[in-house]
Amino acid sequence: MNGDAVPSRAPREAGKLIRCIVPDDGTDLRLLNALHDRFGIVRAETAPYRGVAALGNAKSKRGKLPESILVRVVTVICDASEADAVFDFMFVEAHLDKPNRGLMWQGPLIGTTPFELPADPVQGVQRA
Repeated sequence: MNGDAVPSRAPREAGKLIRCIVPDDGTDLRLLNALHDRFGIVRAETAPYRGVAALGNAKSKRGKLPESILVRVVTVICDASEADAVFDFMFVEAHLDKPNRGLMWQGPLIGTTPFELPADPVQGVQRA
């Protein structure tokens, strides 16, 4: 270290991880935007996966796997104190109350590492 004092930051409260599988129809991006607007959530991602509905009408020839479809998995990290509210909001916002729309679950996190950008990211940068 260069000897400069590191500002102390209050530790974050315990976090929860919420995952949601939704159709690849733009629901993921609408959901992430709504989460940011409503809760200020910035610890989230969406990723594409191929999947087969376990309880859906998967039809295939004998001895063949059913055709997979493209789905999106939305992953959100939030504080434990707001996890139930975020979970309920995601359920409603993604229309998971309708058949074949997806599923979601939440669980505790073992740990997370906070990462915050400085207020002035170029402060202290020396130009040549």
